[in-house]
Amino acid sequence: MKLFETKTIVAYPGAGKTTALAAKIILLLRYLITIGSREGVCIITHTNVAVNEINNALQKAGVGNVNHPHFIGTIHEFFNRFCVIPFFKTKLKHSNLFIDNQHSGDIEFYESFLAQRHSWMSESVRTAIAKRICKSGLFFNSSQGTLDLENSSEWSLEKFEKHKAKMLAAKIARKEQGFLQHDDTFLFSQLFLLNSRCKNILKNRFKYIFIDEFQDTPPIGAELLRDVFDSEYNVFQMIGDPYQTITYGQPMPVTKKEQTFYMNLTNRFGNEVAQPLNTVMPNANIQTSKDKKSFAPVILLYDEETEIYPAYKSIIKEYEEQESVFKKSDKKDKVLVLAKKWVPILKDGLVYKDKKPKKIETNNIRLKRLITDFIVKRIANNRGNSTEVKKWIDKQGNNIELNTILLTFLKNRNNNEIKQKLVGFINEIFEKKGISKINTKNQLFSEIEKILSFTFNIEEIAEDIDDNIFTIHAVKGETLRSVLVVDFEDKHLTNILLYRYGKCEQRDYLYTHHNLLYVAMSRVTHLFIFAMNKNDWNDKLRDKLQQSWTIKEVDSIRNKEAVLLS
Repeated sequence: MKLFETKTIVAYPGAGKTTALAAKIILLLRYLITIGSREGVCIITHTNVAVNEINNALQKAGVGNVNHPHFIGTIHEFFNRFCVIPFFKTKLKHSNLFIDNQHSGDIEFYESFLAQRHSWMSESVRTAIAKRICKSGLFFNSSQGTLDLENSSEWSLEKFEKHKAKMLAAKIARKEQGFLQHDDTFLFSQLFLLNSRCKNILKNRFKYIFIDEFQDTPPIGAELLRDVFDSEYNVFQMIGDPYQTITYGQPMPVTKKEQTFYMNLTNRFGNEVAQPLNTVMPNANIQTSKDKKSFAPVILLYDEETEIYPAYKSIIKEYEEQESVFKKSDKKDKVLVLAKKWVPILKDGLVYKDKKPKKIETNNIRLKRLITDFIVKRIANNRGNSTEVKKWIDKQGNNIELNTILLTFLKNRNNNEIKQKLVGFINEIFEKKGISKINTKNQLFSEIEKILSFTFNIEEIAEDIDDNIFTIHAVKGETLRSVLVVDFEDKHLTNILLYRYGKCEQRDYLYTHHNLLYVAMSRVTHLFIFAMNKNDWNDKLRDKLQQSWTIKEVDSIRNKEAVLLS
């Protein structure tokens, strides 16, 4: 509760950022309840995992979930709820939004749009321009306060300017129907916030604003939040670690020292890891508690890449025998790579798998497929094959109407009026083909009810992953017992390590690679290992690194194991 002013809070790995943020929100909500205040608290998170973490902490503290007048969610959820939906309701008189980066009917819509307004166009020209419209991105023209179109389809400037007006009109018409992509959230929010009254309503609604993991917040989103909430009235805090900006091409956020509060005391690892980590990233200045102990990081020298993984397993076994705390740790051991194609080099024949659950279809998609298949099957049984029927249905142009019905159905599945609308929609298609009509007692509605009642357990659908090789990007935010980093080909990470220890000239490397090495090193509680080819090693480097690193060679590890086995 001591820090309640507009600040940027830089929290380094293991500093307890999420715990501190949850504790602050608990204290703040309790305080607001005590004084009977209706001032809103807004928490913007990077993922829904963080939402769950904070809500779980609130429940344990007896505060309960974050509810009205407060908000917790991702930046897209925030702007969709408080800007995009209100914009569509007030300006376009509907709120049927379908936010997805792939809308299968876009080209067909643009072709139809062009045909209605430019009948002189041939079908081939309409198709060609429709494809260009799909590839051309919208942007907010701040000088005019309107949406504009950029030439991102590699078209000649002359042709683009010739067709730009009609392309822009078609693009906006499609968006106005509610078919949006994820980045459109910020475009329509910018339009909504042009109204100073709307901006002031939002500013007064939420007095306290917290942005978690600010380094991962889209720059345009962060700028919009600042524009609304960075005022004398609001308490606006951004919390995160700029050195964990590891998305290629995303600029690192700039923080002003006088407006920044630093949380640099880590509870994750001991000074044995902190000292080399501060050498790699000097500005971090990470501090450790005296009772936290780790192993000195290891340089693993190898000749052949295939020797690395077995040597890593041997080192883990060796350290488990030395230290019971390490052996009993429930944290995982992982091998980290920059490129997925390196995986078969480390473990022969192994192919990298994205360590994510299988994609879950939304109920909207499942319902749409069920209804479409039902219609196709009924017609195909009487009139030709299913492929021809599907093509015929697509040409009817009923997708928008069906999506609207299904969206309303999902919100209120027991509404008889909506069921009748769906029956009417289906019967209208059947009537064109001379197929007998249905009613709400049809088996289709029993199948619909099954989908609406379906729940899933994320653990049941997750793939069973046996290997422990991941990209550095994939483990960001995790705490691990040990990490092995390999660095093949261009050896960006090796060059950064050598430069930071003063053993090679400064080279032009991406800050992203610098941050990736920092993220990889800071995952561990106990042991960090960096595999280095002997060709990149020399005695001068040994003299420099052995002060804080343990140097191990694959040959020595293999020979030691051979002696033990004999």
